[in-house]
Amino acid sequence: MPPKTSQAVKLPKNWPPEIRYLTSSTYTTLNVDQIASLRLYNKDFVSFSAPEGPCSLVRITPITSLPHPALGQSGLFAASNLAPGTFILQYLGEVHVSRDNSSSTTLDPHARSDYDLSLDRELGLGIDAERAGNEARFINDYRGIAERPNAEFKEIWDERTKLRGMAVWVLPEGKSGRANTVDHKFSLQISYQELCPPIAEAPILFPVSRAVNDKIDSTNTAVIL
Repeated sequence: MPPKTSQAVKLPKNWPPEIRYLTSSTYTTLNVDQIASLRLYNKDFVSFSAPEGPCSLVRITPITSLPHPALGQSGLFAASNLAPGTFILQYLGEVHVSRDNSSSTTLDPHARSDYDLSLDRELGLGIDAERAGNEARFINDYRGIAERPNAEFKEIWDERTKLRGMAVWVLPEGKSGRANTVDHKFSLQISYQELCPPIAEAPILFPVSRAVNDKIDSTNTAVIL
């Protein structure tokens, strides 16, 4: 399954030239069985046809103000007011299997990535946006920025690719000019069922923290501001 990259689309403003821009995730290191597992539909998944290319709902913005914990990096901000429950964008990257879940004895190249999102813990599958991804890789941890997050991750069934994936959705406080952030550690400790009411009432979203190397698991809640 060849990856789709920036060659056919315009890059988002402030996109770093050293990072490969994707319009769909890559799967080149997965075997046939692992790909097949991602094609298994579950009625509990949120079914969605994720659009390709840059997302008009968000903008990548360099962080220049003190005492922002991500000073010198970039954040992802709402380009306009976003209603609660709004789908923002899919989390794209290299879908891979961790070395702990493979027969390889070599070092896991994703082990120290701050952009590696767990897609399937049982199979050891993750989505790593460290070297290639989309705007979702710029979502920051809300701690030190705001009192609570305003976005979250949910597992989806992508009708366009017929594959499982992860996407970012708005929580009630999605406002223009406020960064989308996630509490990485919190997501590892509290399950979605324990933290929130049904998805229809309060959708959940979560991106990756710059400060923590532990993987985010898709079965747990992660919060974003």
